[in-house]
Amino acid sequence: MENQNKQRGVERELKEMVQKYNVLYKSQLYTFFEKDGRERFVGRALKSLEKERSIFISQETRQVASSEEAFAAWERGTSTAVWVLLDLMDQKKIEQHFMASKEEYPIRIVFVGNGEIYDILYVPPEDVELTNQLFARRKIDGCGHVIVVEEAEDIPKIQIPDVIGFCTVKEDGQIEYYRKDSQ
Repeated sequence: MENQNKQRGVERELKEMVQKYNVLYKSQLYTFFEKDGRERFVGRALKSLEKERSIFISQETRQVASSEEAFAAWERGTSTAVWVLLDLMDQKKIEQHFMASKEEYPIRIVFVGNGEIYDILYVPPEDVELTNQLFARRKIDGCGHVIVVEEAEDIPKIQIPDVIGFCTVKEDGQIEYYRKDSQ
């Protein structure tokens, strides 16, 4: 009975995660549920939700999407920001997290931890100057920024206030953190 309740809980949360971020890698979902020891319920949850057509799974890319059309909208920036969020969950208690709106570009994810607001930005090399200009015009009070870059060499070029750290994310979700002063 207890396992059945955990299974239903994982199904509900997994569906919410996929709806929240549109497309996730299976490995991201397993990593999320591993945080509290429920990863063993993910496989069955995926099968059940796929059968109900609540989610869609691509065997080729190993991605899970909220709809068949969502696969085409997959975007590297959001995917890397999800990896960072999952890693940060090991370091601090995160009460809430959600995808930022398109108007908040280059912010991909906003989260609340210990009553403080943070965001995760993805800044590809071609958008460094644009990002600097956007943040020169707006000040987000009390919000710490975690910035994902493709190459560590881009870190000194980014001029944004309230940065708490920079990182790079490999395809498998492996993250390397940097501080600006160490560059």
